[in-house]
Amino acid sequence: MKQETLGSLRAVMEEEPPLKLEYFERALRGQPGGAALADAFAAHVEEVVTLVNRNRRVATVWQRYHGPRFIQEAAAHRTRDGAIPKVIDGVRLETLLLHMADTLQRHGSPELQQAIADCSLQVLRWARACWSVDDVLRELGAWKPNQERTDD
Repeated sequence: MKQETLGSLRAVMEEEPPLKLEYFERALRGQPGGAALADAFAAHVEEVVTLVNRNRRVATVWQRYHGPRFIQEAAAHRTRDGAIPKVIDGVRLETLLLHMADTLQRHGSPELQQAIADCSLQVLRWARACWSVDDVLRELGAWKPNQERTDD
């Protein structure tokens, strides 16, 4: 599967002009452990975008839980101290992430399923605990890929 950047999400967003998320990728790659997470994301973003655009069940979950709106809101606050949206129209970010993880595990490749299994718990922790990109980056410094934290 072709390596892509976070900016590839623009295919999902159908934005004009295209949504640019390279800032987030650069910030993520600049942190200890961040490159592994960015690489895992980049390895599977094309498959996820294809599933969102072509698989009716995945697309339904993405739309029902306001995936495009969460991405648009997060991108609107491109500074590191900008707010990460927690709730949109009554849908919590964790709810979107849980439902997307479930449907992607049902319809994705074995490699995507494994990546979700490896990272989803930590991503959910960040979604719950972090209010900005800076918060995520601080938490990322303490995270080791493929190791569960026990200090929660």
